[in-house]
Order: sequence, then structure tokens, then C-alpha cells
Amino acid sequence: MHDLDWPGSYGQENDPPCPPDPPAASEKPQKQRRSDALKLSPEEVKAVRVAVRKLRRAFGSFNALAARLNMPANTVRRMANPNGIPPTGTFAIRLAAAAGVAVEVLLGGKLVVTTPVIGRAA
Repeated sequence: MHDLDWPGSYGQENDPPCPPDPPAASEKPQKQRRSDALKLSPEEVKAVRVAVRKLRRAFGSFNALAARLNMPANTVRRMANPNGIPPTGTFAIRLAAAAGVAVEVLLGGKLVVTTPVIGRAA
């Protein structure tokens, strides 16, 4: 049998705290900065952009290079543009994997791209 006189646990400071008020419409959330760990120096950015343009010529188009990198072609175009967004370390790693070279070779600016000769054994 239930005891109706015994008070329940609710309402006796056992309730979970109220959720915080949502931010006002005038308060915009702060944009998070990217980590400095994957930012490239200006020389490395230049080397990556040169490598993107070389690999675009080797693969035939930005679309073919973007398919190898598994990313949108517009992103690859913006990375190659000197006035576009600067490439990141992650992009450099993907680009080096697509080129089949070490990341250090790509960042050092010593990437040599040769077009394959059809009908000739390597």
C-alpha cells in the first residue's frame, strides 16, 4: 500500500539545474580560430600552390586532381589561386599522397612531375 503522506523527492532542491539562458540575438558566438599547428609558412604555401598547378597539368584538370584528393574541385582551385585561401597542412598531406611523394619534398618546393609516356615501359 502506498503512503500518500510521505513527500516526494521532487521540489526539494533535488531537481536538475535549469538550462542556461540562450544568448541574445545581438551576441554572436565567437568564431573559432584554427590551430597554428597545421598552418604553413609563406614559403611552404607558395610551394604547395606551385605543386597544385603542376599536378593539375599532370592529371589533366582540377576535376581529376580533386577526384584524387577526394574534395571539391572549387576548393582545389581556391588553394591554387595566389589570392585565395592559404592551403593547410592537411591539404599538403593529401596532395603529397596524390602525387606519390613525401610531404617534405612537396613543402620544400622540389616536386618534379613527369607526364607518363603512353606505349613505353617504365
